[in-house]
Amino acid sequence: MDKGNSHSLQEFAVQNNIKDLYGAIVATMPVNQETFESITKQLKYVNFYTIFVLVDGEAEIIINEKNIRLAQQSIIRMAHTQNTEFVKCTNELDGYFLFCETNFYNNILENDPNMQDILQRNILDSYLYFDITEAKISELLGIIMQVEKTISQPHLYKKEMLSFLVHLAQMHVNELIDSASNELHDMKHKENIFKIFIHLASNNFKKERQINFYADRMNITSTYLSRIVREVSGNTVCGYLQSFLYSEACKMLKMTDKTIGEISTELKFNDQSAFTKFFKQKSGISPKAYRE
Repeated sequence: MDKGNSHSLQEFAVQNNIKDLYGAIVATMPVNQETFESITKQLKYVNFYTIFVLVDGEAEIIINEKNIRLAQQSIIRMAHTQNTEFVKCTNELDGYFLFCETNFYNNILENDPNMQDILQRNILDSYLYFDITEAKISELLGIIMQVEKTISQPHLYKKEMLSFLVHLAQMHVNELIDSASNELHDMKHKENIFKIFIHLASNNFKKERQINFYADRMNITSTYLSRIVREVSGNTVCGYLQSFLYSEACKMLKMTDKTIGEISTELKFNDQSAFTKFFKQKSGISPKAYRE
């Protein structure tokens, strides 16, 4: 393809011997290592959207000078405005392309009030890449297979059917954006819970070392608090409380003249023996040896 010219989907399909093409607006194409490399190298000056579903293998491409590594069971959507370059792919690569002419899809969007939001339109003109589940891969492949079938068979309302299927595929991609956004929001919520726990623990560890106390103060269940702390930090509620306790014990042994018995009482141990046992488990030596 000549640099600087925008090529239509029909021109692109003819040059690449794409059989499943409807007019100049919709096309599908299965690819292997060889055809993926050939197609990707030409996605620079085109006037159509591209959805690629990678079923097997791995690949690497460059979009607008940014390296994108495509893993097995992933999807990428590219806009006509982007400069795409091929880098490499594995021998076992297996996937499917869905192409949709820009004006054709823009006309579809005009009839969807959900896509009138400027953010949604901007997202459409940005590349998107996701690693997705096998179930999501199957859903998208099912839509693309239906597009292929609709193109190849006679239908009275073929254009209308293809409009619906192409839009459905695009909505599946947009749904992945929403899912990623929800996961990010969920993670921020968990991080906030963790921060509140750390704040409460740092102020109450001397006298409160039961998870129920902290869960009740945060108005959540102890099971949920335990799971969140482990998910966010990899540590446990008990682990953090004991860490605060041990640090405080070390500080008191080094920086005060209080007896070991007095420290034991201040840290709310049942007796000096229990404190000594706890300290030795943490440090490997007794409180007396540590102080000396």
